[in-house]
Parts: sequence; structure tokens; C-alpha cells
Amino acid sequence: MTGTPASRTDAGGAGRPGTVARLLAVLRSPWVRWGFLVLALALAVYAVVSVRDELADAATALSAGRLAAAALLAVLFVGCTLLSWRAVLADLGSPLGLRTAVAVFGISQLGKYVPGGVWNVVAAAEVGADHGVPRRRTVTATAVATGVGLVSGAVVGVVALPFLAVETLQGWSWVLWLLPAAVVLLLPPVLNRLLDAALRLARRLPLEHPLSWRGLGAAAGWAVAGWLLAGGQVWLLATGLGMASDVRTAALAVGGYALAWMVGFLVVVVPAGAGARELVLLAVLAGALPHAAVLLVVLVSRVLVTLADLLFAGLGALGRRPAGVRFAPLAPRAWLRWDVVRRLLPATRSTVLEIGCGQGGVGMRIAVRHDYTAVELDGDSWRIACERVAAVDPDARVLHGDLTVLPPEERFDVVCAFEVIEHVEDDAAALVEWAARVRPGGMLLLSTPADPDRFGPWDEMAGHYRRYDPDDLRELLSAAGLADVVVRRYDAPLGYLLEAVRDRLARRQPVRAGAQAPAGASASDPGLAARTADSGRRLQPRARLTGIATAVGTWPFRLLQRALPHAGTGLVAVGTRPPDPEHRSDP
Repeated sequence: MTGTPASRTDAGGAGRPGTVARLLAVLRSPWVRWGFLVLALALAVYAVVSVRDELADAATALSAGRLAAAALLAVLFVGCTLLSWRAVLADLGSPLGLRTAVAVFGISQLGKYVPGGVWNVVAAAEVGADHGVPRRRTVTATAVATGVGLVSGAVVGVVALPFLAVETLQGWSWVLWLLPAAVVLLLPPVLNRLLDAALRLARRLPLEHPLSWRGLGAAAGWAVAGWLLAGGQVWLLATGLGMASDVRTAALAVGGYALAWMVGFLVVVVPAGAGARELVLLAVLAGALPHAAVLLVVLVSRVLVTLADLLFAGLGALGRRPAGVRFAPLAPRAWLRWDVVRRLLPATRSTVLEIGCGQGGVGMRIAVRHDYTAVELDGDSWRIACERVAAVDPDARVLHGDLTVLPPEERFDVVCAFEVIEHVEDDAAALVEWAARVRPGGMLLLSTPADPDRFGPWDEMAGHYRRYDPDDLRELLSAAGLADVVVRRYDAPLGYLLEAVRDRLARRQPVRAGAQAPAGASASDPGLAARTADSGRRLQPRARLTGIATAVGTWPFRLLQRALPHAGTGLVAVGTRPPDPEHRSDP
């Protein structure tokens, strides 16, 4: 059969029901992702623009220095929220560097501005998966960090009660009665059991790393610091408009903001608790400032926090690529192939071996998120690949030669070979050798041209022995000892045009006379070996502008090919190495 494996899950999780899998596929579509991001960004910007008149009033009533200090406190508040979430995620077994954490958390925060109350969690799971964090772990961390925020906010609010009369909250005072129950639920022994029960109900594997007192303590500490900073921002704005500057009003602002945030969280039908939080803050500060001044304080505070969210989202977008690294440009067909391949690679960080990495354009993209090793026969391509991959990960290995340059006992979670098998004379033996390098439970992933009857001038010039029928390729992989083999086509409809152009170019450009066979290549046909070595260097974009134009121009076709898994001039195949008999559990 063709298509992507329906049973693939994150980090070895249990299979999902078909309806859920289809829903998740829709949510992970680039169209949905970009549409969601545009909507969330538009709503966040609208939240600022809609109160532009009030902001103009604030600009005249508050000094520039006070506004700048309040903006800084808003940024620090969001930063503390990020660090609290990061502490929980690390405690669950996925420690993230600060740059990566900002990338995941910053972009996901835009989801708060979409009505529903869950979209920031969905966004965090998807962006986290792009950085190798299992989705279920990101969802759990976000839920726990939110709970920590709620409880710590309630504690801060209760501590402020001597300065904040409960009657001030009016109809919202019932929220305080939830505090004892919430505190008990967040104790690690209780919370771990609840999480395990929820994961069993969702038919997912239990957490690999239970939450600890230390991890939750760190998260709570950052959350409390955040409430102090957010309340300090409100106090700074309110005192600038005439509220008294003393300990009582400071406690009023801190406790009032924390309790207002709790109420806003519970009102999930509006984006980011808009309206509900303002009403609580208005009630809390009503006795300390005139109504118009209180309204101005709460609106300016919300706008500053929204701008802080936008700042972190922008930093997150910049942080999705390694600092100072420019990915090498890809040829049009390589872009189409990479779109399929990247979605088949594991979501969690894994050991990956690429056989025949060429000039490393795809390899450096793999090395960003995985422990990468590559072998390459052609000396010229190998030197370029070494430089490119080292720019992404200095610890990655790019070796000159074939598989014999690796220790014979070394195994990998993923072994991949893109546009290589068609260059190998004894393809069956090569597949057995490649499969032997896959760790039990790991996978072999490859691509190759499709359909023997399409063998043309480009295939001959590139040094291909053959093209493959999908059924024949599936049988070869099964014969090599792989299970759950899936073969799908890719690159339709653009691939047909690209192949026609390549064949036309091949008819006009004879094989380069100076092409040399790489060391270690088969000597049975030196001319074919030389063409193989030369093929990886042909049609590679050189100029940066050409690479950008290619990436932009192929983007619609990368999306379109996903709807056409049974059409195209290329094949992508994936198979799993079964566990060794001695590692199988007894029935």
C-alpha cells in the first residue's frame, strides 16, 4: 500500500483512532499552521489598535520614562512565565536551551488571542515537535505550568487580602475557594498520578520522568516572580495617574492582577481573558483611583503585555534557525523531497546516518535536530558537506568513504539514503547492508526515481542503473528484513515538468569528460561511476537569491503534492527493522 503510515506516533506512543489521526493531520497542515498564526497575530494587533485613542491619552498623562519602565516589567513578566514553563518541561525530561525555549513558547503565546482557550497549547505542541519535543510532553508541561500559575496567583492574591477586601471581588470571590483543592492537586505525588491516569485514558504511554518537588518548586518560584513584576507594572502605571505610592497600594496592585489573571483564565471563550480581567482590576482599583484613570491603567497594562507577547513571538520566529547559520539552497526537486522526508523523521532527537549525503544541503537540515552522521564517496561533494554541516553542528560527523569507514558495530535510529540506491549495481545487497546499520525498532528511509519506463537521458547522464516500480521497491525492502514498509510517490505535478527539463538538458549536455570516479566506487563500469560522482553536483543552486527564489517558488507545490501521494516521478520509502529475537518479550 502507499501513503504515510497510519500507525506512526510521537515517541512510540500508542496508535491513534482514525478520526483523531485525521484531525491531527489537519491541524499539522502548513495551511492550518500559517492560517492560525496569521489569525492570532491579527487578533493580537487588533487588541492594540482598538484602544489607540486611550493609548494617546496615556501618552499625555504618563511620562515616557514611566511607560518604558512599565513596558520592561511586562517583558520580564512574560519572561518569568516562559521560565516557569521551561522548568516544568525540563523536569519532564525535555530540557531546552533558552533560544529554543523562546522559539517554542514565544510563537505559541499568540494562540492566547484566538478564542477557545486551548490554541496556545496546540501551538506549543506543534512548534515543540519541530524542535524534537514529544507533543504529549509539551501539552503536559503547558497544562502543569498553567496550573502552577493559577495556584501561585491565588496564593499571591490571598497574601494580599489584608489590603484587598474580598468584597471588592463581588461575584468573583468564589474563585478563592478553589485554592486549597488546587494546591493539593499540584503536589507531585498527586499530580503524577493524575497525569498517568489522563495519559492512560488517552491511550498514550506514561511519562518517562515524573514531576519532582524541585522542578515544581522552580516553576512556582518563577511564577510568583512573574506576578510580582506584573503587579509592579500596574502599580507603576496607577501611581503615575495619581494613586498613592505606598505598600498598601503595591500589594493591592500585585494581588489584584494575580486574581484578575485567574478569573480571565477561567473565562476561556474570549481571547486571553479579555474583558474579564479588566473587570476584576477595575473592581480592585476602584477605591484608589477615579474610574477613568483605572480604565486607562488596565487598558495600557493589557496593551503592554500584548506587545511583550508579540516581542517574544518575534524572537521565537528568529530563534527557529541556529544563530548565524544559513541553510544551503536546495534544487526544486530536493525541496519537494525534503517536504516529505522531514515529516517522516522522528519527532524526538535521534541518531541519524545519511548514506551519500552529496553536498550536505539536506544533511545540515537534519543535523539541526538530530545527532547526524554521514558518509560520502565523492571528494568534492564531501568537502562542501563537511563545511556546511559543521556550521550547523560542530559535533556532527561527515566521513569520506562508504559504510566501511564506520565502526562495524555502530547502529542508528534512522538510516537514510536519498537518490542513492539507483546508483548501486547490486541494490539488494546494498539494502541488506543498510538495514543492518539500523537499530532494532529504528527505520530505513530512502528516496529514488519511480517507474522503469520513464528511464531517460537524465538517468543515463546521472549514472542510474535503474528506476523502481513501487511494488518492486517494497519487495526489496521486505527482503532486506524490514517490516511495515510503506512506499509513496512525491513531486506531482511539478516533478513531471522538472523531469522533462532535465531530460532536455541531458540531451544537449554530454557527460563531462573530466569527471572522475570517487575512491571506493565500483570499477565494473568506470564511466557509470564517474557519472554518479558528477550527478550530485549538477543543477545545484549557487547564488543565494536563486536559492530563495527556488524555496518560494516551490512552496505551493510542496503543499499540493501532499494531496497527491499516488502521483509523481519519485518514490519515498520507509521500513522498520523488527526487534531482534533475543530482545522480544515472551508471550
